[in-house]
Amino acid sequence: MFRRVILNLRYYGPFRTRTARLQLKVGPEMADGSPYPVAIRGLIGSMRRLRTQICRLLVGLSLVAVSIVAAPAQVAQASISQDSFEACLLERINDARAAVGSPQLHMATDKIPAIRVWSEWMRFNTFKHMPASVRYPILPPNWNTWGENIAAWSDPDLADCSVIHNMLMNSRDHRANIVDPSFRFVALGAYVDGSGWWVTQLFFNASDYDPVCNGRFCDDDTSIFENAIEKIAAAGITFGCNSPANTNFCPDLYVTRGEMAAFLSRALNLPASNAIDFIDDNHSIFESSIQKIAAAGITLGCNPPANTKFCPGEYVTRGQMAAFLAKALQL
Repeated sequence: MFRRVILNLRYYGPFRTRTARLQLKVGPEMADGSPYPVAIRGLIGSMRRLRTQICRLLVGLSLVAVSIVAAPAQVAQASISQDSFEACLLERINDARAAVGSPQLHMATDKIPAIRVWSEWMRFNTFKHMPASVRYPILPPNWNTWGENIAAWSDPDLADCSVIHNMLMNSRDHRANIVDPSFRFVALGAYVDGSGWWVTQLFFNASDYDPVCNGRFCDDDTSIFENAIEKIAAAGITFGCNSPANTNFCPDLYVTRGEMAAFLSRALNLPASNAIDFIDDNHSIFESSIQKIAAAGITLGCNPPANTKFCPGEYVTRGQMAAFLAKALQL
């Protein structure tokens, strides 16, 4: 019997300039010093060929973001939905673009299904960029520039998209795609299962292209709440979630207390007031709405008994929502 055959894969990139390499370590021949049997020599030869193939693949992926961590002992479930994860990515991307003065990207909602298919394909096949035969049918016919990022993270239980977004932003080439001022649209596709998250980002610009949207927003077409969303948009209760374009509603994101204040003040058409001024909403875009619902007795604050704060950035719980509505509707 041979003592050991160890296959050790090390991947350095794209965050370092070092290349990928695969180490093959084989112990002494047989315990008695005789050559390996034919079957074992064949195994070693197969492993060496595998080493060559994997190294060629990894070295060729110059724009790849990978994070490999220990696999969980049991299959974990994602704590954020696919739609919410993609909406989170769009928000983070546009925040990064705003920081450098690049125009905001619009989600190419009609391209999302195809991008999701590629992310799923990577999960079960090979982690790589889309070939031209896949990419070009997805891009609109009149495209003039494009860029692509792919990423994977082996823990499916992520609270949001921050880990993957930060990983991409810490890579020069991936960050260049994210903030490139020549892009106007992005199609984001995520796939998740027990193995983790697999993400594809396709950036592009094209003349005379508009995302195909059904109704007021582009990201609620598959939501069971689309009808309700369209109604409150038509009533002027919501404007959208990606100002100034406001082409999305972000139906799977959580609502903050500031946003709830805006919804209620618009729905009830409350008059302006500055009778009550909380100390923590002076820099909030929802300050006027917060003052309106406070004056109407819909909210007292968030830090009883002093109630000097409103906590506009905190999420609304179902219990708090019930209290807001009960007071607003005088139930």
